This record gives sequence, structure tokens and C-alpha cells, in this order.
Amino acid sequence: MKTKEEQYRMMTEMPVRKLIPRLATPTIISMMTSAVYNAVDTWFVSRLGDSATAAIGICLPVTAMIQAIGFWIGMGAGSNISRFLGRRHIFKANIIATSSLVLGFLFSILLGVFGFLCDEPFMRFLGSTPTILPFAKTYSNVILMGAPFAVMGFVLNNVLRSQGRAIFAMLGIASGAVINIVLDPLLIYTCNMGIAGAALATNICQLTSFSVMFLSLRSSKSMINLHFKYLSKNIGVFLLVISTGLPSLFRQGCSAIATILLNRAGAAYGDAAVAAMSIVGRVNFLITSIVGGFGQGYQPVVGFAYGAKIFQRVRQAYRFSLVICLTIMIIGGLCCIVFAENIVTLFRAESPRVIEIGAETFVFYGLALPFNSVIILTNMLLQVTGQKLMASVTSVMRQGVVFIPLILILPHFIGLKGVEMCQPISDAVSAVVAMSVAIYFFKKLPK
Repeated sequence: MKTKEEQYRMMTEMPVRKLIPRLATPTIISMMTSAVYNAVDTWFVSRLGDSATAAIGICLPVTAMIQAIGFWIGMGAGSNISRFLGRRHIFKANIIATSSLVLGFLFSILLGVFGFLCDEPFMRFLGSTPTILPFAKTYSNVILMGAPFAVMGFVLNNVLRSQGRAIFAMLGIASGAVINIVLDPLLIYTCNMGIAGAALATNICQLTSFSVMFLSLRSSKSMINLHFKYLSKNIGVFLLVISTGLPSLFRQGCSAIATILLNRAGAAYGDAAVAAMSIVGRVNFLITSIVGGFGQGYQPVVGFAYGAKIFQRVRQAYRFSLVICLTIMIIGGLCCIVFAENIVTLFRAESPRVIEIGAETFVFYGLALPFNSVIILTNMLLQVTGQKLMASVTSVMRQGVVFIPLILILPHFIGLKGVEMCQPISDAVSAVVAMSVAIYFFKKLPK
């Protein structure tokens, strides 16, 4: 295990073509593992029927809200921590880390209280039909019980990655995911808990991940130390974390709104349409998690370099990561197009209508996958370098400014195809905007 000084030199001196893959590999595994257990959840629940499968899709905004809080506080913490560590301001980094963890806990409690008090009307608002509603209420209520550990897990994940200890973040995510996959069939079928069993397995997974990451931060070799003595009484510290993480909140918040509108639009075509979109969404997340993981590996490299004023290293990290991620997404997109029907059949072989809708949607999503590389990497670049306004603009484009008008308009003109095509079109437009912003950023960056 590296000392703090060795860790600093590695983050600021090792060539980016070696350092980024080293940091990205654990985060890719973490993201992929998380995406796999989400897909496994969907697969096990799909054995319970179209309505149960659709309920997973209906509840995606709930999990998106939990993730929104986690990414909001976590990215706000991680971006500031990596810059402070780049300047060797370790005490300030400790204050940010501890204060962010407490802040995430408080926000997650508020979300849970709201969810419990408004469960049925909220599920109807999210697009539940009468047949989906019982499954959706059960799943969301159990998931909300585990929200504090899920949110704090996101925060700790970012704290670990911000100091280049991505391997420990990976171990936390992976250990929880393995437990989730093992518990799914046991709780759903053996214990006869149905969809509640899937949600409970996820909660246990989140608790396990949080515990592993928390213990790793207690190590003496960690550059960051969590302790109540570092809990800030200065409101400015909390506002710094909140403001820096706003692009992530906007991105995840728009994702939740987009999912609600997508489910409501799909519900007009029956449970099969909602189930198909749910399956496509989970598999699409599985593929894009590779870019997300790679981006989370390159983000602390950019943060350290920017904090240490090594600006050429920032440019090198972005160019290198973009080439790698574009290649991965082109291959992933081709797989979606070629094997679209086979992928959906794996989940719902008993439902020809789900297969028909899902396969067609996969083709559209496959064509748009490469655009995600530009969007994700540019947004992470802007956020970790403290470009709050530009980061916020790029965050709300994909599933906000562009997607929302499309999902409200297109289905009225081309029916179900409009529902299927909204996200891919939004991805293409948002990628053009993101690349334009990235070019502007690098022109302004000192040589």
C-alpha cells in the first residue's frame, strides 16, 4: 500500500496513458458490477410477470433520486477533495469529506420520509397502471429504507476515488453486488418475498458496500480521514459541496424526470411497453457504465493536475480518455444493434410484444451509444475543474433541455416509435453541445 507522498507523486507525475487505465479498471469493474446486479434484479423479477418487470421501470425515478443525492454530494465532495489534495491541503480535504458524509445522510432521510408519506399518489404519478401499482409500492417502500446507506456509499465512493484509491471503492461495490446476486433468488423465491425480496437484497448490498468503503477510509495509509472533529460548523463548506455537485444533481434530477415522462408515455401502450423500456434502460446502463467507470478513473487525474496547475496533463487526460471511450461505445453500439432481439428474449422470452418493442428500441439506442462518451467525459472534466456554469449546462442537456420537449412532442406524431427514439436523438444533440463546450474550455485553459 502506497504512502501519502507516493500517492501524490503517482497522481501528478505518472504518464496519463498508464495512470488512467490503472485507476479506471477498478472503477469500471465497480460500475459494471453495479449495472450487472441491477440487470440481475430485473431478470429475477421478470420471472414474476410483465407487471412486476414494469414496476422496476416505474421505480427507476426513485432510485434515480437516491442516486441524484448521492452523486450530488459525492461529486461535490470528490471534485473539491482532489483539487485540495493536488494543492496538499489535506486538512481542508478531511473537512470536506466528513461534512459531505453527514450532509448526504440528512438529505437521504428527508427523501425517505417524503417517499413513505406519498407512496401511492407518487407511484401513480410515475406512470403506474392499476396492475403495476401494488408491485411498485412494495418495491419503492423497501428501497427507501436503505436510502441512507446508498447515499453515503456514493459519497464514500467519490471520496476514495478522489485520492486515487479506486481499488478500495471497487472492493466495496463488488462485495455488495455479489451479496445482492446471491440473495436475489433466495429472498424472491425461497423466502417467497417476491419483488420485496429483490428490494431487500439491494438494501443489504448497499449496507455491505458502505461498510467496506468506510473501513478502508479508516486506514492510516488513506490521505483522507473521517472523524467528527472534522465536521464543519461553517455553512460555507456545505454550500461549496452543494454548489460544486449541482451539475450532478441536475444530471440525475433530469434523469429522474426523463424516466417519469418515458414511463408515462410508454404506459399509453400497455405494460409490455413499460417493461420493454425498463429492460432496455437496464442493459443500456450496463454498457454506458463502462464509460462512466473510465471517466471516474480519469476524473481524479484531471482534478489533481488542475489543482497542481499542470494544465497540459489535463489536455492529455481528456484526449486519451475520449479515444478509448469512443472505441468502447462503438463496439457496444454494434452489439446492441446485432443482438437486440436476443438480449430482450433473455429477459422476457414469454412475451412477444415486449421482445418486439425492446428489440426495436435497442437499435436506436445502439446507434446513439458513442455520443455518450463525449457527454460523460466532458461533464466530468468541467465539474472536477470547478466550471460550475458550463458543467450545469452540459448536465441538463441530455435528459432535460433536449429530451423533455422530445418526449412530450414526438409520440403525438409517430406513436410508440417516438417514445423509442427520444433518448437517442437527445444524445446526438447533447454530444454536439458538449464537444463545443469542451473546445471552448481548452481554448481558455492556460498553456
